[in-house]
Amino acid sequence: MKRLTPMLTLLAGTGLAAVLFTMSAQAAPPAARSTPDTGAAAAARPPAAAPPPGVPEPSVQRPGGTPPTEAEPEPDAQPASPAPPTATDAPAATVDVTWTGRLSGGATIAVTVTNGNATAYVCDGRSLEIWLQGTAVDGELALTGKDGVRLTGTFRAGKASGELVVAGRRQTFTATSNGSTAPAVYRAAPQVRDAGVDGGWILLADGSQIGVVTWNGRPVPAPPLDPAFFTTVVDGVTIDAVPVGAAPGDGE
Repeated sequence: MKRLTPMLTLLAGTGLAAVLFTMSAQAAPPAARSTPDTGAAAAARPPAAAPPPGVPEPSVQRPGGTPPTEAEPEPDAQPASPAPPTATDAPAATVDVTWTGRLSGGATIAVTVTNGNATAYVCDGRSLEIWLQGTAVDGELALTGKDGVRLTGTFRAGKASGELVVAGRRQTFTATSNGSTAPAVYRAAPQVRDAGVDGGWILLADGSQIGVVTWNGRPVPAPPLDPAFFTTVVDGVTIDAVPVGAAPGDGE
């Protein structure tokens, strides 16, 4: 009996150790437990199939389903081109002097001079109109017109005088300066004359006008020009007029 006692004690200790080991293994957390089959399962999985040749990989989608786009290069900055110059009004036409007066026969005469070039216009406001061109130099007037019409005279101290010869008939005149460099003689614009309509106007110092328009070969009293646009209307047709600046051709 004494011999069995140590043996029983050993067996009891061994059994207690086995019980404690079993309890310790059951109380361990699941994460600490070994999962030997994980590696095996991973090794057993087939590798991902590679995309077939020539097929591009799918692009990553941005939030909202918009595919990414390559950033476009900014265009080279170009220096701002200067603004084109704005059109300015042409300077108003001017003349050196204009003399206006009357012929001894009753018609009105105006002689306008610029840089020694002279243009004269004679009209009676009904049917007579005559254009002449020439010079005003050293106090002397010398102008000629169609059909042998001529004008001669003198000028000084704001006054001009002389005679006009038409078809052998002589008429004298005296004219005074209007004191302005603004044109006082107007004529139908070239494009109007090219269409067969001619006309002339004298703007008098008192604001009145006198002139004649030749329409289809027939002279008629000229309606006054609109002072803002220098136009008038004859038989429903608008006629443009331009200032006579005593340039070559103004009195032809």
